[in-house]
Amino acid sequence: MKQRIALLFAALMCTSLFGLKKIDDAKSVQYDNWIHTLAEIIQIFEARYYGTIDAEASMSKAIQGFTQQDPHTGYLEKKVFKDLSEKMQGEFYGIGIVLPGDKKQEEEFFPVIETVPGGPAEKAGVKPGDKIIQIDSELVKGLEIDEIMAHLKGEKHTNVTVKILRDKYPEPLTITVTRDVIKDEMALAYHFPEHNVHYLLLSIFSEKSGKHVETIITKALEEKSNGIILDLRNNTGGLFDSAIDIAGLFLPKGTPVASMKQQGGHVTGTFKTNRTPLVIPKTLPIIIIVNNYTASASEILAGTLQIYATKKNLLSVFVIGDETFGKGSVQEVIPLSNESALKLTTGLYFLPFETSIQGKGVIPDFKLEYRTPPSETVKWMTSSYGKESALKGSIKPQTAQEKPDAQNNKEKPVKEEDKPWKERRKDILAQDYFVQNAINLINAHKTGLAAYPKKFGTRNSALEFLKSNYVIDKQLTLSDIKL
Repeated sequence: MKQRIALLFAALMCTSLFGLKKIDDAKSVQYDNWIHTLAEIIQIFEARYYGTIDAEASMSKAIQGFTQQDPHTGYLEKKVFKDLSEKMQGEFYGIGIVLPGDKKQEEEFFPVIETVPGGPAEKAGVKPGDKIIQIDSELVKGLEIDEIMAHLKGEKHTNVTVKILRDKYPEPLTITVTRDVIKDEMALAYHFPEHNVHYLLLSIFSEKSGKHVETIITKALEEKSNGIILDLRNNTGGLFDSAIDIAGLFLPKGTPVASMKQQGGHVTGTFKTNRTPLVIPKTLPIIIIVNNYTASASEILAGTLQIYATKKNLLSVFVIGDETFGKGSVQEVIPLSNESALKLTTGLYFLPFETSIQGKGVIPDFKLEYRTPPSETVKWMTSSYGKESALKGSIKPQTAQEKPDAQNNKEKPVKEEDKPWKERRKDILAQDYFVQNAINLINAHKTGLAAYPKKFGTRNSALEFLKSNYVIDKQLTLSDIKL
C-alpha cells in the first residue's frame, strides 16, 4: 500500500495535470520526503488505528492544511464546489447582505457589513453589525466563506433562518429570511445645496456604477459644483470591469489602471481605460472617502486616481478616511479530477508605477477616525475582518468578547419598523463626520483657490496648502505660555 500511495503522489507531482506546468525537479525533491512520510502515516493508520477512518474527510483536512497558504486560497470539497457551481449557473437567489471577503474557520461569528437596500435581509430585520452564528441548523464555526455563501443562497422564495448576535441584546436573535432577487447595486446620490457639493455613495461596483458616476459628474459640472464626494466606504469590490469603466471617466483613453503579475513577477495582463473621459477641470476637487472595508476593485480605483493626481497632475483628487483593506490578490477556481476544486491565489494586482496595495491598502491624504468610541461589535469586526493583514495567514487577531449591557438585560428584543434604507442613510449622512470633513475640505479648496491661485497650480501644491491650513490628521504643535 505504501508503494502504491507513493507512486500516486509522485504521479501528481511530476506529470502535467489539466494543462498546468510540470513541477521542476528542484521543487519536486522538496516534497519527496513528505510524500513518503504521509504514505507511511496512512499505512500505519490503516493497519493499527483502533477506530474507523473516513478517508475522504481525513484527506480533505490534510489538503486544507496544505492549501491554506493565504487567506484567499483553499480547497473546495466536492459538495461545496457542486453547490457553488449549481448556484452560479442555475436560478438561485440570496438574502441581500454584504459580508467580509474571508472568514477564519475557528471564528464563531460572521459580521454583516451592510444590507442591500430593500433586500430580503433588510426587510426581515437584519442590520449592519449583526454577527451571524448559525445558518439553519449549521453553526458558522468551522465553515469557510464559500460554505457560508452556499448555505445562504437557494431557490427563489425559499426560507433560510439565521441566528445572530446584536449589540445590547442579551440573547441571540432568530430571523427567517425569504430568498429573492438581489439588486446588483447599492448607490445613492445627494446634493448639499448650502455648499453646492454633489455626493455619490457606491457600496458595491455593478454594471451600472459607471453610469452613476457619469451622472453625478455631469450634474456637478452643469450646476458649477464646488466639489464632488465619492463615498467608497464599505465597498468590498464587485465587478472589476466597473472600476476600469469608472476610471475611464477621469483618465485619458488608454491609461493603465492596473496590471496583474503571476509567479516570478511576470505580467500577465494590463487593464487600461477604454472610453473617452469627461472634461473635468483641475479646479474641481474630488474627495474620495474610504475606510478599512474599502477593498479589492474599489481600493484599486481610489489608489489609481490618487496616483495619477499625485504623479501626473491630471486631477484634483484627495483621499480621506482610513487605510483601505489591502486586498490586491487575484484568485482562480480550478476544478480537480474528483469533482472538487482548488481556489488559488494566482497573482497580484499592481497599480500604476508598480504600486502594490496587497497587505497595506491605499494610504489616505487625510486620515480620519471616528469621533465616538466604537462598539464592541465594530472593534471585533475591525480586528478580525477589517484588514487584509488581520486574516488567517497574516496577523492573527483576538476576538473581542461581547459584554451585554446590564440595563438591557430585562429588555425583550422588539422588532421595530425602520425607515427605508434611503431615508436612514440620508439621516446618517446629515451628521456624518467624514462627509462633513469632505465638505469642509472642498470649501477650504474653494477659498484657497480664490485667494492664492498660484498655490493651486498643481494637485500636490494644493494638498500642501490644505494640509498646512486645515487641521484634520496632523498632531498640533504647542508651546507653553507663562501665566
